[in-house]
Amino acid sequence: MRVSFRALLAALFSALLLLAAGTGTARADEVTPETAKPLRFISYNVCGAKCPLYPETATEAEKGAARAAWVSGLVAEVDSWDSDLVMLQELCYGQWKLIRDALAPAQRAGKASYDTVWGAALPVASKCDQWGDTDRRFGLAIFSKGQGSVVPGTRTVTFLPEVADVPTEDRILLCAQTALDGRTVRACNTHIDPHDATTSLQVTAVAGLVEADRQDGGPVVLGGDFNQLPEHADMDALYNHGTDATGRFQEVDENDQAEFTEGVDCPATAVRCRSGENTVCTAVPTEIAKIDYVFLSYEWFKTVQGDALPCTAGLSDHNLLRGAAAWEK
Repeated sequence: MRVSFRALLAALFSALLLLAAGTGTARADEVTPETAKPLRFISYNVCGAKCPLYPETATEAEKGAARAAWVSGLVAEVDSWDSDLVMLQELCYGQWKLIRDALAPAQRAGKASYDTVWGAALPVASKCDQWGDTDRRFGLAIFSKGQGSVVPGTRTVTFLPEVADVPTEDRILLCAQTALDGRTVRACNTHIDPHDATTSLQVTAVAGLVEADRQDGGPVVLGGDFNQLPEHADMDALYNHGTDATGRFQEVDENDQAEFTEGVDCPATAVRCRSGENTVCTAVPTEIAKIDYVFLSYEWFKTVQGDALPCTAGLSDHNLLRGAAAWEK
């Protein structure tokens, strides 16, 4: 069994390096670190509690090695993309601390360090103990390039509304003012409940909260797992295009014509569409399952680009979504 686990750990580490290198099946619109616009974003549901990190038979040393391999792979992806803002969902507190420490100045000789904010949605998630910490809180985090880049006192955690008698778990919106390429933006991260009635309620609430939080009409970056498809009416509150859209956001992967779906809102002549690459490894409906997003306020950003990296078995049940843009003004 020991030999088997070492082989598994080696495969995990190799897979993480492939993730970090952005390798996998070539895509027609593939955005690379060399071709991407200068402002870089990541949104990733990391499946910190649900996805097992190692087998139950693993020794303490093997558990530590598995944690280190996972964190190293994620940090390598942050570096290879030269990420400015990173939004992580389904994140265990102990997992967040490991990433936080790996991206701190003491570990970053010659590389950019990152500031971070954390928000707990649940006080306990049973499988969060796999990250080696007795604190089993479960939630979200934002990582911002540059030590001290998060403006002190601007972090907010807002619990999202729920529908009575619907079996949901607590969901939050985490926000903070952060530095982005010499400017200040409102960075927000969320994970919306998948039950239909709750999804509709929470997406609308997030749109309102983010708008209310904007400082003097300044730029906003909103990432997260929204558990809804781009063209669904629930997303009208966020998108600024589509028949009934009322929002003020564009999404980084909205101009990938290979992913456009037929319909009134997406004619063959369209240059952008409420669509995008699949971001879930297994999902229903199977024909398209983009539910992870990086939204950018339309009046502040231009020439958006997006790419979902290939799924890597054993890491998460979601694809890592990379986005890029330039300043509009």
